[in-house]
Amino acid sequence: MCPPDRTRAKSSTMAETGNRPQSKPEWAMSAREKDAARRAEQGLPPKKSKRWIGWLAVLLALGAGGGWFVQSGGLADYRAERAAAEAEALAEEEARAARAAIVQIAPYEVLELRPRRLTETLKITGSLAPVRQLQLASEVSAQVTDVTLRPGDKAALGQTLVTFDSETLQSALDQAQATAEATRVQLVQSEADLARTENLVERGLQAVNTLERARSSLDQLRATLTAQETLVANARRALDKAVVEAPFDGVIATRSVEPGQIVGAGAPLLTLVDMSSLEVEATAPVAFAPELARGQAVDLTVEGFGDRRFKGEVARLAPVAIEGSRMLPVYVALDNAGGELRGGMFASGRIELEAREGGLAVPEAALRYDVEGAHVVVIAEGKAERRAIETGRTWEGGALIEVTIGLAPGDLVVIEPLPELEPGDTVRLLPE
Repeated sequence: MCPPDRTRAKSSTMAETGNRPQSKPEWAMSAREKDAARRAEQGLPPKKSKRWIGWLAVLLALGAGGGWFVQSGGLADYRAERAAAEAEALAEEEARAARAAIVQIAPYEVLELRPRRLTETLKITGSLAPVRQLQLASEVSAQVTDVTLRPGDKAALGQTLVTFDSETLQSALDQAQATAEATRVQLVQSEADLARTENLVERGLQAVNTLERARSSLDQLRATLTAQETLVANARRALDKAVVEAPFDGVIATRSVEPGQIVGAGAPLLTLVDMSSLEVEATAPVAFAPELARGQAVDLTVEGFGDRRFKGEVARLAPVAIEGSRMLPVYVALDNAGGELRGGMFASGRIELEAREGGLAVPEAALRYDVEGAHVVVIAEGKAERRAIETGRTWEGGALIEVTIGLAPGDLVVIEPLPELEPGDTVRLLPE
């Protein structure tokens, strides 16, 4: 007999078992093997390993690094580029420091010293008013027939401004004169009658009381005539006042009557003002009274005229302060020959209380102080220089400080604080 074909038998046996390898006992399996066995029982394919992904990332990183290193020319080139960048940054920093060492100063931050007039002043404010103004009033009781000017019109000395009804006034005068004349005739007759009565009484032909009555009648006539003569004088004066004339050259400010209006004596007619000379009605603290005097110069500005300056002087000082305010009325006169200014305009200015010629002074902001005392910074030959000074009194209400020692005409003094500027700094003055 032939021996059995073991190979075929083995293949047949494996086919029968579905090509399944011989499995380990469960206690000997790893976690991965257990998971593979479960997936096999469920008919699922085994999991693919992802370890190759990590190795691929490492290879890519090494490749990129190698490429960068090749492109940069190697470590030597890298160090050269880094050194060049550091040198460029250092040069830029040095240039920046050099620029910072030069302090730029604007023209308004320095003052070239010049001898000047130093003054101490007192500020005042007030309104303008004409020095001479007059309200013309009627001196008669009559009807107005004509008013020649209106507000704003100029009037010349002696010019007719208002005319009253002169015919009525003339009639009143004629009547008063006629009445007085009749009384005067009666008086003459009464005097003759008195003389005859006295003669009869002396002869005993009339009683004494008749003489007394005659004398009393004569006295009454005399009194009546006196009153009537007064009426005649008043009527004549009224006729003379039938025309109102300008008492001085001026401008009509107000007009209170119109033609045809009947007014009584004392009624306002026109207001006439002389605009050639004005005054500022101002006030000052009464504490300054000892320093104020007539004739002191005043520098004024007036609303509507911008920075234009007007010159005036103290004309009058009130003898007492305003009650409750301790303010003293001060009147400042100024010329207005051109007629530009108007009454009621607001004005402000300064009264010059004291002055000194040829002084050197700097603004208070120019002074600096350290352990050595007061000093200023002077620009000389393009450098900031510390200059010790001695100061005198203040002027302009403390805005200026007089310098008695340490500065000379022509010195260029820094008048702004400029904390970044120190003595020894290089300075460049900017153009105006």
